[in-house]
Amino acid sequence: MPQFDPQSIKKYRMLLWPLGFFYWLLIFWRNFFYNIGFFVSRKLPCKVVSVGNLSVGGTGKTPFVLFLANTLKAKGMNVAVLSRGYKRKTTGTHVVSDGNTLKSNLQNSGDEPFMLANKLQGISVVVDENRYRGGQFICKEYNPDVIIMDDAFQHRRVFRDIDIVLINSNHRRPKLLPYGLLREPLRNIKRADAVIFTKANLTPPDESLISSVSKKCDNTFRSELIPSTQLIRPDGTTKPLGDINGPVVAVSGVGDPDSFEVILEDAGLDYVHHFRHDDHADYSDTDLEVIREVFLSAEAQAIITTEKDLAKLEDLKGLPLYALPVGVSLKTDNKNQLINLV
Repeated sequence: MPQFDPQSIKKYRMLLWPLGFFYWLLIFWRNFFYNIGFFVSRKLPCKVVSVGNLSVGGTGKTPFVLFLANTLKAKGMNVAVLSRGYKRKTTGTHVVSDGNTLKSNLQNSGDEPFMLANKLQGISVVVDENRYRGGQFICKEYNPDVIIMDDAFQHRRVFRDIDIVLINSNHRRPKLLPYGLLREPLRNIKRADAVIFTKANLTPPDESLISSVSKKCDNTFRSELIPSTQLIRPDGTTKPLGDINGPVVAVSGVGDPDSFEVILEDAGLDYVHHFRHDDHADYSDTDLEVIREVFLSAEAQAIITTEKDLAKLEDLKGLPLYALPVGVSLKTDNKNQLINLV
């Protein structure tokens, strides 16, 4: 890792300043024109709940969408999930699941919608880069009571009845791109109906950030990310977590690999190496071969990955490959408050 003196860092920040200012202008004017009604948000014929964030990845959005979808379904609602399907090989409206049958594969769906479709029962999952078109299709085909629009806080072309924004509890001093991870300034959190500080059990959220957010949004909660007691194999069968009593090799392609390591430790798993890949990473043959070699040389008991990455690593044939599922936990009163908003 190269070392920079303070003068070099200052010069680097000065070079980024024009880019940062231009990005801020784009965000400011875009939101301004939506706020005054010059740009119009189009309404779908059902309730829309957006689950999004201010930052780039790492907030635990997919587990939260899973939690919210199942919670609303348990309340008797007909629920559908709409995503753009990041990095999928298809375009246009594409059905991942009709709620009963898986209709697509990983490549044509994108990793997060494919994972959701495999986990959600009785809940349709559709991807479309044009969210309004995708929402119209869902309303026509499935007649839902509510559509959960995944990663959509910045997608203002579609009117949403409820905006839920997630903030990773380990984020400190959030700054706008390209200096930090924020897609838009923190003050824009005032558009949110509820803000949830996620993974609060892994890293306590910054109290000054909570105070700042609470002044802009009345409904501010904390959620926890809890590892399952059952590991999942690529074929869908399970294995008790307690059966792993030796070293493991960890593999992840997520926005917050530090939290994945904390989850592994909380689950009592001793990882001897963690292959950290970029969020939504695709694994090449070389990547898989390196993972295989490290696993064998470490004499590890298992390869542990995330549910999102499991299908991408299926070619590690003959090796004990498992995903460690995680679930979202919210205090009962906070959960009720959140659901009452919907």
